[in-house]
Amino acid sequence: MRACLLLAFALCAAACKGPAPADFQPVQDSAKGVPRITVSLNRIVDGRYRTITPTCIGPRYTVDVPEGTAVFTRAGGLSMLPEQIVEFRNYQPEVPTNITSLSSPAPLFSPNLVRPYNVGTESGQTFSYWRYAFPKPGVYEYFDTNMGSPGREVVDSYYGTVTYVGESNAPKAVVCVDPPSCQATPECLAGTAPEGTVCCVCVGVCCGGTNPESECATGKTCMRGRCMDAETGE
Repeated sequence: MRACLLLAFALCAAACKGPAPADFQPVQDSAKGVPRITVSLNRIVDGRYRTITPTCIGPRYTVDVPEGTAVFTRAGGLSMLPEQIVEFRNYQPEVPTNITSLSSPAPLFSPNLVRPYNVGTESGQTFSYWRYAFPKPGVYEYFDTNMGSPGREVVDSYYGTVTYVGESNAPKAVVCVDPPSCQATPECLAGTAPEGTVCCVCVGVCCGGTNPESECATGKTCMRGRCMDAETGE
C-alpha cells in the first residue's frame, strides 16, 4: 500500500514538471552593465509623490520634409542600439511598480520594483531599480500593470500566471531601438525600400521636443510617442 502511494506521488510530481505554455513569461533578471539612460517612473518633489510618464526614448528624425528628399535628417533624441541598457527607477519603493510590454520585439517583464529589490540612493532619494538590455531593434511600448487596468486580466488555471488581453488606459511610454548603420529614407517609411536595405525602425516614432509634429509626416500627429493619423488616431 505504501509503495502504491509513493508511486502515485512520483507520477503526480512528474506531471507537475510538464512544459510551460508557449506564452508563459516569468519576470526577467536585471541586466548587468552600465545603463545608457535612467528613467524615473515617479519622483518625490518638494515632499510630494508625482507620477512621471515619459513620451519615449530613441532617436528623432525630421520626416515632414519637401518631396524628393533622399534621407531624413536626425533631429536629436537619444540613439539606442541593440544591447544598450535602460535603467527604470521607482522612487517610492514601498509601492509596487513594474515595466511590462504586451507587444514588443522581445519579452519585457520586470519584477515589482519594491524593497529590498535593487535598492539605490541618489541625491538623498532612495529608489528600487531594474535594468533591461534591449536585445533587438524595434519599438517597445511599455506600461505599469499596477496602474489602471491594462486590458482584460486572464489567469492561467494551471500555473496561476496572469496575462492581459486588449488595450490599456494605463500610462504608456516607448523605447525605440535602431539597427546599427541603418538608413532613414522616405522609401523606408513607405515600405518600398529595395530588398536588403537596413531601415531605421525609429522613423515615424516621435519623442517630443520643441516641435514633435515635425517628426511625423503631413496628416500625422504625435501621440504617446507614435505618429498617428490626426483624424482617426491610428
